[in-house]
Amino acid sequence: MKNLILLVLLAVGGVASAQPSVAVPAPARSPAELHQICADAMNADPAFAKSIAVTIDKQLDEKTIAAHDDAIKSIGHKESHVIYAYGALWVIIALLVAFMWMRQQKLKGEIEALRRDLTKAES
Repeated sequence: MKNLILLVLLAVGGVASAQPSVAVPAPARSPAELHQICADAMNADPAFAKSIAVTIDKQLDEKTIAAHDDAIKSIGHKESHVIYAYGALWVIIALLVAFMWMRQQKLKGEIEALRRDLTKAES
């Protein structure tokens, strides 16, 4: 059995190696020539040109959607920081208004005391 398998492998290998492998060299073309060939092929077939345009539009749409999704994730991640910042500003503003109100009440009290002192001095 081993001899039969060995014989088959040698026969297949011999047939494969007996076939000549001829490499056909590809003609070297410049990028400008390749671009022209592509443009000519696209211009020759309107359906081909339209399929290329549709493919490019689809790829651009996918890239745009991916960019928007990334932006949404980024903003969503940073949204908590913005909420904390607004909260801190509201606390600071509330404290400032409370401080100004207390100072105004103190000034009103001082003005009232000065008026009483003035009326006492006049009488």
